[in-house]
Amino acid sequence: MNRIKMRVNITVDKDNLEKAKTKMRMFGGKLSTLFDAYLADFVSSMDKSYSSEKDSLAQKIADLEIRIKKLEVKR
Repeated sequence: MNRIKMRVNITVDKDNLEKAKTKMRMFGGKLSTLFDAYLADFVSSMDKSYSSEKDSLAQKIADLEIRIKKLEVKR
């Protein structure tokens, strides 16, 4: 696999950056490798389809509406 790498400039919180560098030293890793992994996960998650989750949420909402109507009738 041939990857093209690009250098980018980003702004981050200094304290968080120092903590990340300290933790990465424990594992012998580089911060850029960690960032690349997070970026890859972010991009792949954006490509996923969540339609089944939307359907289940819609079903749960419909069930709750039915239960509310039954409770209102009992009043």
